[in-house]
Amino acid sequence: EPLATEGDWAAYLDSVTTGYIYYFNGVTGESIWEPPTDTFPELNADDAMKEQRRKERREKRAERGGGVLGGLFGEKESTVSKTVEQLQELESMASNTEFLSELDTVIAEAEEAIAIADKIEKAPPQNKGGFFSSIRGFVSGEEAVEEVETLVADAEERTANIFDGFGKGKKAKKTEAAAVVEEEPTPAPKQEENVFVEGLKNLFTKTFGKPPATTSKATTTATETKKVDAVAEETKADVSDSDFLDVIWGAETSARPTLNIAEMMKAFQVQTTTADDKVEKVDDTDEFKTVVLEAAFQVKPHPEKVSWGGEDYGFSVGRTFGVFDGVSGAEKEKGKKLYSKSLSDTMKKKIGKEGLSVKEITDYMTEAKELADETATGATTAVVASIGEDNVLRALNLGDSVCLVLRDGAVAARTREIIHFFDCPYQLGDDSPDRPKDGTTLQAEIFPGDIIVAGSDGVFDNLSDADVCDIVGSFGPKAKAAQIAKKIVDKSRVVSLDTSAVTPYSTVARGRSGYDQYKSGRGGKVDDVSCVVVKAS
Repeated sequence: EPLATEGDWAAYLDSVTTGYIYYFNGVTGESIWEPPTDTFPELNADDAMKEQRRKERREKRAERGGGVLGGLFGEKESTVSKTVEQLQELESMASNTEFLSELDTVIAEAEEAIAIADKIEKAPPQNKGGFFSSIRGFVSGEEAVEEVETLVADAEERTANIFDGFGKGKKAKKTEAAAVVEEEPTPAPKQEENVFVEGLKNLFTKTFGKPPATTSKATTTATETKKVDAVAEETKADVSDSDFLDVIWGAETSARPTLNIAEMMKAFQVQTTTADDKVEKVDDTDEFKTVVLEAAFQVKPHPEKVSWGGEDYGFSVGRTFGVFDGVSGAEKEKGKKLYSKSLSDTMKKKIGKEGLSVKEITDYMTEAKELADETATGATTAVVASIGEDNVLRALNLGDSVCLVLRDGAVAARTREIIHFFDCPYQLGDDSPDRPKDGTTLQAEIFPGDIIVAGSDGVFDNLSDADVCDIVGSFGPKAKAAQIAKKIVDKSRVVSLDTSAVTPYSTVARGRSGYDQYKSGRGGKVDDVSCVVVKAS
């Protein structure tokens, strides 16, 4: 359904790829990104996206009937082999779209609850009388309390059993059948809170000064047990709160969190403790290893800029790499270093060999920008990524460059471009209001065999994601990163000079005022072309 209409025009949300609002003319078939008229109803993409997510959650609740998560693990106590079997089942489900979608829904609801609680904490409803909720407009304090309680209850209902198979004490195993043991009543198992739900409840309690109404108090039965002469074994799964949060709540981006299976297996690693305090791993066949990286940067300047090298720069140092695309339309002062080169040079000097967090990338880039503001000229977009020793790629993207993670011939993860309007991306420059902290972020787990491609719009204006996949797929496993990067850059240049090629840029530019050369929907875009290719093994 359209978000709004006016005449032949209707506004829709592109919730699948860009997250932006686009406008479609039902008579002419024209599609544009900007409002077609000055009088068209004003819309907000963020609000539209939230509403879309809420609608999808409501539909999922109606269809769920317990959902994937509710039945993942049973209530019965299991042996060590059963626990390992459950871990293997969890590993296989990490690639299950329905599983990840369900997890997205739970986390999204938690974010809403946190946002509401944060607002109430800053402006208590008993003092202010109400506040603006991102979900239902202005609500009273009592309504807000009910709203958060509902979200907590829903999260609790659907996640309470996710990890019930882990962390519970197992019954002692009798190893001497001849031992005489007096029968005792079986103690009632202690009810355990899912850490995810417990965190929501703690936040609620902190905000409102009381636990949510949905909280149930665990009752335990204390029973004394007599000592036995038999040698007993006790097995348990060691799981800390931080383990849960690292696995489920560790995403540094609003995009779907990546389940780090290798780390998850370590987090829930089962140990056997005997009377002699002897500890051994039950299953060490899936030993975690940090991927080895091979990276290469390639650049081909605009044909008219060959004599001085163009405006695209990039780097690769240790486990971090990036591409800086100089903005051709930005004013430049003669005799000064280009802004894109300044950022690239500074980042190369500042970063070390180890992987970086998104915060560290942002901080380094902020420092590099401050220096460039004083000594450089022009403007640049930027995409910088780092693959940590935990095999997780963390990326920061400001503008229309792209970082792709390719796996088995398909796109496994992708950064999101961020623009002010068509042909005006977010950019860093002395006269630009944009800052590194304004960029979009990505977090994705990397596996051996993955290929990461970070490129400027000179690549992605001329090649689709599928085109890049085809180029990478044309190489064998022993191909060098430099070979792949060169072919991507060369192909981008060939397409950019082809006036009959259907390209991502020509498709969007078609029908726009001032872009007559693309009125047929065909034609490449000549530009500086640059990319970094990283191979993981």
